[in-house]
Amino acid sequence: SGVMQQPAARRPRQLLLAFLCTVAAGCGNAGAPAYEGPTATVVTVATAQIRELRDVANAPGVIVPAAVADLTVYAPEMAEIVDLPVQADQPVEAGDVLVQFDIASLNQELAAAELGEIEAQARLDRARTELSRQTDLFERGITSRMAHDAARLEHSAAETALTLARNRLEAVRAGQDRAVVRAPFSGVVVAVWHQKGDIVRPDRSDPILRLIDPTRVQVAVQLPVAQLARVLPGQAATVRAIAGLEDEPAVVASKTEALDPTAPTGEVRLSFTNPATLPLDTPVSVEILLDRRADALVIPLQAVNRDVSGPYVMVAGPDGLAQRREVRLGLATSDLVEVVTGLEPGEQVIVAGLQDVEPGMPIAIGR
Repeated sequence: SGVMQQPAARRPRQLLLAFLCTVAAGCGNAGAPAYEGPTATVVTVATAQIRELRDVANAPGVIVPAAVADLTVYAPEMAEIVDLPVQADQPVEAGDVLVQFDIASLNQELAAAELGEIEAQARLDRARTELSRQTDLFERGITSRMAHDAARLEHSAAETALTLARNRLEAVRAGQDRAVVRAPFSGVVVAVWHQKGDIVRPDRSDPILRLIDPTRVQVAVQLPVAQLARVLPGQAATVRAIAGLEDEPAVVASKTEALDPTAPTGEVRLSFTNPATLPLDTPVSVEILLDRRADALVIPLQAVNRDVSGPYVMVAGPDGLAQRREVRLGLATSDLVEVVTGLEPGEQVIVAGLQDVEPGMPIAIGR
């Protein structure tokens, strides 16, 4: 028939080989998954949670005298110390004399004011005598009305001049108070840098003595300028002694902007809520509550991306695909941020692997 016939003995062997090859191929593919499209990207996620969000400033501090209980005395002008009745470590009462100056300019001003008052009084005495004489002559018709009126005007001017001279003398005498410095509060003189007879300058580099009230203390803290702008009087704070004592509640009492605009920090003063128990110069750590949200929807800050449309997050959807969500953010701390809109509690945001994820891509959640 023109078709080559294979020997009968070889056909069974070929059929057996074909069967064995088929079985072997089937065993080699057992359990292999069917092809499902692009490989899923492994990501790490975090769950959006409702919780309190606190933004705080942490910094070291030190216990110092309260600003109203800390006085450093300087000379009001170039002067000589004529009395310095206190010494270091001496307690004083409010009103006690701390230092008395001999200020040449004040002495000269006082002498001139006293001379002015004497001259004004003499002028008034002369004007009063002349007015009396002119009145008598005018009533007898011996002098003119013009002369009488002139005497009256001079008497009135002399009275005014005396009033001004006396006012000036009182002001100068009141200014003499600058020559005597009294303790504005009871406390302890902790340092004295001069002695009686010294000539002192009206300069911050030339202090005379320092008085403090050790029973009234505050905490002095240096904060970076960026945080300083968010600190306001009345904000709550916590003071913790480095030695491990119990935390002390406090509030922000004041802040001092840096005098140098290039300075990296500024000072904040805290007042204790309860009577202070920490002694002066104690090192402490401070936490100032800058802002707080009681029930905020919170996610890690690293989950937030930004582009020309604004902030957004990538969500691990229940279908195993990445979803982009535009979000509006609220309070942010160093590691967490509040999501105001765009996300629901319990949803999972991608925090690692973001650079490899696009919306709609399959993802696998890793650990």
